[in-house]
Amino acid sequence: MTAIRLFAWLALAWGFMPWSALAHAHLRGSEPPANAVIAQAPQQIRLKFSEPVEKHFSRIDIQTDKEVIVLPANSLQWDAAGKSLQIEVPPHATATSYQVEWSILAKDGHPGKGRLNFKVKPQ
Repeated sequence: MTAIRLFAWLALAWGFMPWSALAHAHLRGSEPPANAVIAQAPQQIRLKFSEPVEKHFSRIDIQTDKEVIVLPANSLQWDAAGKSLQIEVPPHATATSYQVEWSILAKDGHPGKGRLNFKVKPQ
């Protein structure tokens, strides 16, 4: 097989690759939204991902301007598809700023991580 023919076959095969399988899971949305200013401390935080996540390989850390919030094991509730996470936030000291850091492993094996910030300003 000549080099030109080999290159043509590789280019053709490249065009039929399932590119969606190469995508990484990323945060699609959250409640509260990123950089939001809300009226009271949240009792729940929701994270919505673009792809299914391996539930047992995810880590969520919440830190406020007052403390690091320790999340009990049962505070993370995933939907059946593994794309949406509801975090039950335990009672904590009154805070004005929150930082939620997440680290996940998508079902396709790609890791992902990020940070969500928001503030509380009572009205």
